[in-house]
Amino acid sequence: MCGIAGIFNLESRNAIDPACLERMLGPIAHRGPDAEGARLYDGATALGHRRLSILDLSTEANQPFENADRTLAITFNGEIFNYLELRSELEAKGRRFRTNSDTEVLLQAYEEWGENAVPRLNGMWAFAILDRRQSILFCSRDRFGIKPFVWTHTNGRFVFGSEIKSILAFDPALATPDYTTLDTILRSAIGNRPTATCFSGIHRLAPAHNAIVSSSGISLYRYWDYPTETDDSIGASEAANRFRELLTDAIRLRTRSDVPVGSTLSSGIDSSAIACLLRTFSSGSHETFSASYQEEKWNEATRAEQLALSLGMNPNPVPALPSNFLETLRQCLHHLESPVQNPTVVPLWNIMEAAKKKVVVLLEGQGADELLAGYDQVCFPAAFVDDLAAARLRSAVTGLRRQVGAHGWVSTGLWGLRAVAPWSQAMLGLVRGEAGVHAGPLAAARRTSTFRQNAFRPHESHLNRLLRRQHEVELGRLLHYGDAISMAHSIESRLPFLDYRLVEFAFRLPGHLKLSEGTGKMVLRDAVRGIVPDDILDNRRKLGFRTPIDRWFRETPEETLLPVLLSKESRQRGIFSIPRLTRIIENHRLGRVDLSHYLFRWLTTELWFQEFIDS
Repeated sequence: MCGIAGIFNLESRNAIDPACLERMLGPIAHRGPDAEGARLYDGATALGHRRLSILDLSTEANQPFENADRTLAITFNGEIFNYLELRSELEAKGRRFRTNSDTEVLLQAYEEWGENAVPRLNGMWAFAILDRRQSILFCSRDRFGIKPFVWTHTNGRFVFGSEIKSILAFDPALATPDYTTLDTILRSAIGNRPTATCFSGIHRLAPAHNAIVSSSGISLYRYWDYPTETDDSIGASEAANRFRELLTDAIRLRTRSDVPVGSTLSSGIDSSAIACLLRTFSSGSHETFSASYQEEKWNEATRAEQLALSLGMNPNPVPALPSNFLETLRQCLHHLESPVQNPTVVPLWNIMEAAKKKVVVLLEGQGADELLAGYDQVCFPAAFVDDLAAARLRSAVTGLRRQVGAHGWVSTGLWGLRAVAPWSQAMLGLVRGEAGVHAGPLAAARRTSTFRQNAFRPHESHLNRLLRRQHEVELGRLLHYGDAISMAHSIESRLPFLDYRLVEFAFRLPGHLKLSEGTGKMVLRDAVRGIVPDDILDNRRKLGFRTPIDRWFRETPEETLLPVLLSKESRQRGIFSIPRLTRIIENHRLGRVDLSHYLFRWLTTELWFQEFIDS
């Protein structure tokens, strides 16, 4: 896990100044505290790297890394988890290796198979390979966008990096707001444009995409997509067995490391499944990290500690809430480089800060919810329609009773309305009062669709279509949070539920094996039954990381909201209607309405402007 940066001349004929690359590497030192490398090739290409050593800790594996005749050079961020298998395949073809790193395996795989090497990779990555034989820069990002790759085309040059701060170090004039993206983040519960950033002219390489950069221009293309057909012949027992095999192997691959590996652990199914399956093949020392809350109803640390101890692991409860909310939030925004929708980044910051004292790699359960209908309240309307269409009346009726019992008729009905009529969200905004807060260029921003795919694929169920959208679009926001906050503390986060083999298998399963009778993650529950304790598997209460911003904004607005949203800078900026904003803050303080999540988005937007635009 590292940080990358580089410059490639397209139309420009001017030699690259090495000092530009040095400036780009400075802001991403946290991503790679172990080594720094910067090299210039033919005056026309510069590759830079900050290394966090995980595999082969020797200096021989430092980057940029070159092949034997220096016709290829790579700067690479991420891990190729099946690198040992690929290495054996390449050695069988007569290739020899001088390091034990996955970086050299990746470069030799490209030398052997060209761009066709990418589909063979099982891992997370963002890399750029200078191919001097073809005078091209070959760039790639992993299937799900776990690792970041940002780029811009400016003054005849292709400039790229792991973080936007590197690009701004190359050209500070690029710190210009993209109000369309800002509007999407603030208005939408999704807020993720896969190829856009909050900076006009700075883009993301989309997940599952390659880029070929040459004097002819920039060519982008998709190399992987989600399965298009459902296997209706598979039964629940067979699906559970195969899912368990794939998840166990995904965990096994992700424990390959030359530095200590730990896990985040809650009382939920996802992280518990990882910890319990890990113990089916590994018995070594293992640290776990759990968010600890003072409020007992939100505190999962006690149950997580019990599970860790029963597995012979070392539990580490971490206070989830910061002593200084605004200061921690500013630190998060510095690394996220965009306004934040979800306040869970705050306890995540504390978890990573604590984990860094004991481990370098963390296994996490991210991605299971979007894969297996973990957000049952959101997914139930789609599953309900599928159940009725397939005459699974018992599942439909039982699921409806369960949802109403857990969330009430009003909430269940609103989610159903939102599923069949997405425009209803705007109507709710008028009723609640958050509409009309945006002003100036933010109010004038062009609305844009956040979805790449809107139409049904042949024979695709409503639930599988919804999960594909969640996995492809909404998950990207959470992966961005996870990478930015973990790397801020030089921690490598590994996600077994995003092993592409597991994802492909899950998307070929019929929807009712994932959500049945109102309960999600059915195939996972069945797969680890007898391995994970029943009280965890049968607990349908979903907690997650909770930050009590509703209470903070109500009880202490003078310490959280007012210094930022009603500041002189915010008033002069003109992107919020201050009278409306003042009224909403007062209504929230008096308990008339809970708009804490909107207030949080507006708060982080103003902090983002102060951090990246004003400065």
